[in-house]
Amino acid sequence: MRFIIRWLSNIKVAIFLLAILIFCSLIGSIVEQTDKPINQVLENTGGLSFNSISSFFRFSNVFNNGWFFCLNLLLGLSLISCTFTQQLPSFDFCRSLNFLKKFLETEKFDGSLVFPTNWFPFVISRMSTKNYFLFQKSKAIYASKGLIGRLGPVFVHLSLILILLASLISALGGLLAQEFVPKGEIAYLQNFPSDHLIDNLPIYPIRVNDFWVSHINGLIHQFYTNISSLNDYGKESTSFTISVNHPFYQQQVIWYQTDWDIIGLKCKLNDLIYQIPVTSISTAGKRLWISWLPFSESGSTLFFETLRGDFILPSLNLNESTYAEIGQNIQILSSIDTIILDILTCTGLQVRGDPGELFLSLGFGSLILSTFISYISYSRIWIIKRLDSIQIGGLTNRAKLRFDYHLLNLFDSMPVNTKQ
Repeated sequence: MRFIIRWLSNIKVAIFLLAILIFCSLIGSIVEQTDKPINQVLENTGGLSFNSISSFFRFSNVFNNGWFFCLNLLLGLSLISCTFTQQLPSFDFCRSLNFLKKFLETEKFDGSLVFPTNWFPFVISRMSTKNYFLFQKSKAIYASKGLIGRLGPVFVHLSLILILLASLISALGGLLAQEFVPKGEIAYLQNFPSDHLIDNLPIYPIRVNDFWVSHINGLIHQFYTNISSLNDYGKESTSFTISVNHPFYQQQVIWYQTDWDIIGLKCKLNDLIYQIPVTSISTAGKRLWISWLPFSESGSTLFFETLRGDFILPSLNLNESTYAEIGQNIQILSSIDTIILDILTCTGLQVRGDPGELFLSLGFGSLILSTFISYISYSRIWIIKRLDSIQIGGLTNRAKLRFDYHLLNLFDSMPVNTKQ
């Protein structure tokens, strides 16, 4: 067991696991991620099939493979082992008091000074004003500053562990689905692309009450969807309106407005009401919808490009094209009264639920905090008072070459009232 912990706490193992995860993530970003085997995907697209090794590792579904989760688990265990076997003991050692009775020639300090004996009170007061923690034992003094800087690696490991945990929870219990729901219809959001081990699915139905588009200077500015959340008996429990960049949050599920489309027209021919389909076309950078009124052998085509309620009935002679609005009686045939009653629209809704979002936010917050903590220098200074002099030596973990200047600036002035 100790051998396994010692192996996991090795930084080379953690770097190796991280490199494998980066490589696998790169494959997952290049290869299309589907539920089909990768050789079947390439055969369907006319490409060459991979060998049996590629099929065994299921590169077409990297992020949902068991071995990918195991690699993340091993990396998390490696970080935890390194934290408890190396980082925390190192921090406890830095917290301990380490007095020196005398300086040996073999000791290598990042900076050292020698002062007269009568400077001893001045040295102590100056270090105290510079926020050093001082501890005295007989004629030896130990001072330290910036101990929190030693927690930087601990916060880095903690942030990575939280990010890995959040990714695992999101992969097992997160949901992401997008559907087009016609206006006035009731949708049960229970059919998602894949099953999840953690139950986080919204089982309540919704009803799209209304959908509309706002225009500015003839251009689409924003589109809105009014939705009602229904209970098990079909009664409205909550009503909300969403738009682009203004989602709605309910029961750990976020509703987004993504897109919209026109699916048909509701028209009245004499005393009968029909629903006719609509086809979307794109031309010259514009999106148009075209439909056909079937009240004669040749029929009549109509075009419209907005939801403002206006449309065009073209003819062979472009100068004789008819411009009409919803609710207006269109006299194409004298025997048939034609009225376009409404435009049937559908709204695109994206439903997202991420149970690991809290841990992910804490992980990245801890990672940002560790970046600032790592810039804090941890310095230790030993002072030994002798009969003829005061010897000072110090160590630091950052800016070692400039630590001599730090000591000189620390004792840059001598009080006037100090006497020999």
